[in-house]
Amino acid sequence: MNSPWSSRTGRAVALFLLCAIVTACGNDRSSAKANPPSRPAPPAGDVAQKEATLLGGDVFLLVDRLAAYAAANQRKYPASLRTAGIDSLTPKVARQIDTRARPPMALAMFRNPLGHLLTSCRGTTDLLEESALNDGQFTVTCTDSEGRSSPYKVQRASGR
Repeated sequence: MNSPWSSRTGRAVALFLLCAIVTACGNDRSSAKANPPSRPAPPAGDVAQKEATLLGGDVFLLVDRLAAYAAANQRKYPASLRTAGIDSLTPKVARQIDTRARPPMALAMFRNPLGHLLTSCRGTTDLLEESALNDGQFTVTCTDSEGRSSPYKVQRASGR
């Protein structure tokens, strides 16, 4: 064969080019790992915390009602909010549940997310135990208007 790649020099050139390409690609990956793109911090401050407290209180109420329903129905959770006798809409908040998830999850979201830093918060029935162990404080995961999720500590309203 008279291919330029069949000679020793051709093979050496091809090997050199292959090594250069692999090295260049490897350097791009390592620099990306060393300096990952920075994401903006989740919304913080009084406004975000107030919104997390409002939505988190609703999530707590939902999981509390789900647990009460399950306790009265042989540990079976309701298939829907309607089955549990819970309204899915309030003047400010829309509610959803997922009882197929383990543990069951509740979601509260603003009906009109415009003008809010957070759009929704969610939590599982595990927050009932967390609240009982931490003097009424529990953690919900909230999603901001850009789709990022962050945990927020919320204080349970007194009397619950």
